[in-house]
Amino acid sequence: MRSAHQRRMVVGTMAVDCAMIVLSFLVAYIVRFFVALPTGLGVPSLEGYLHALFGVIPVYLWLFRECRLYQPARHMRRIEEIFWVIKAVTYATVILMAFTFFYREFSYSRLYLVFLWFFSCILISVGRYLLIQWEYWRRVQKKDLIEVLVIGLNENARAFIQWARNNPHYGQVPVAVLSSDPASLGQLIEGVPVVGLTGQWEEFVQKLQPNQVVLLDTSLSREVISDLVAVCEDSFIEFKMGADVHGLIASNVGVEYVSNIPLLGFRSLPLDDPWNRFTKRIFDLTISGVMGLLFLPVGLMVALVIRLEGKGPIFYAQERVGRDGKSFKLLKFRTMQVDAEKETGPVWAKADDARRTRSGEFLRRWNLDEFPQLINVLLGQMSLVGPRPERPHFVDKFRESVPRYMARHKIKAGLTGWAQVHGLRGNTSIEERIKYDLYYMENWSLLLDVEILVMTFFAFKNAY
Repeated sequence: MRSAHQRRMVVGTMAVDCAMIVLSFLVAYIVRFFVALPTGLGVPSLEGYLHALFGVIPVYLWLFRECRLYQPARHMRRIEEIFWVIKAVTYATVILMAFTFFYREFSYSRLYLVFLWFFSCILISVGRYLLIQWEYWRRVQKKDLIEVLVIGLNENARAFIQWARNNPHYGQVPVAVLSSDPASLGQLIEGVPVVGLTGQWEEFVQKLQPNQVVLLDTSLSREVISDLVAVCEDSFIEFKMGADVHGLIASNVGVEYVSNIPLLGFRSLPLDDPWNRFTKRIFDLTISGVMGLLFLPVGLMVALVIRLEGKGPIFYAQERVGRDGKSFKLLKFRTMQVDAEKETGPVWAKADDARRTRSGEFLRRWNLDEFPQLINVLLGQMSLVGPRPERPHFVDKFRESVPRYMARHKIKAGLTGWAQVHGLRGNTSIEERIKYDLYYMENWSLLLDVEILVMTFFAFKNAY
């Protein structure tokens, strides 16, 4: 259910979009006929162009709705929202061009539509950005907050509370926690008090009257959950339930009906689509080719330093597991001494690792040892962006102990990834890395790849 504030925000967003569409129309008209390329045949009537707004605005708004840009509670990154705005505006412009081809009562300039597309992308994005900033500012000022009662005390509850604390602009404020463990009563979880037991949920829902109840306790029976949902609906309280049970339920869960039986299953991943794979491959070839040429002088200097440092190969080829569980040789500049694992066997690098060469510490700190993996990308063994590939020894180990670990091998391994740009590199939590890898796989887009590549250059928490 939508709160009154959420409804106001949706209406306000639509109003801002309409205002920016009109402004885009006017700016495109001025630039086309008075600034850029005057026709020399006189300026067409502005009225004729403004009449088109009666058809254009509904087309824009409909496409924005189809792109889910009017969802009241979408936790969408700003760059992602701008991408969807550009996508919707592009679709709208194509529709308008097709319309002007058949409509002959008034001649619309095709170049004008190009300017309209350009200014619409910019001005609508600016309008939405300012609206988001205004809403964030109100949330930081403790206005229009969403008070949340968290039922359940576990890892997911702690993660949810920490996320709410670190992202105050979304306005979700946990006010209390209910726990199944009596010993936890009175404790503070990230500053939020544990006020009662999960069995007392009805009492605290009625007492606190939160805006939202988030159920994260997986031990409650179906009957209790049904009663909880009914009480929340009766009190006009939004109800949400955690679906990440041991990492088995993900954001791409879909429902398929067989007869009248609803069956839950995983939807196809974006990269299961052959067209998306082709697009990503062309992107990989283009960017890795350009990066290879740009960094070739640096690579030659690194190779020379390694050669002058002493005996041993310049490159180090290590077996890794990629898409569909197939092994390949991952290339790196050698940063360890020859036969570094002869006595220890396969182990992760660690801080102040004595096995590193003198140049190895510098190369690993600045990720220069990863440069040869562009060859793996060009050969099609890896992608620029994807889950980082692991060695067979560790794959065999983690597939037995980490839920859904092997799911990350449904796509190509990457030179960098969503987990790595969030600091999960080297000897860090595998479970956390899997969550980030699965998020990337389920939400892949070319824009997300670009975002990760840009973030990689500013991610200074590197492996040892």
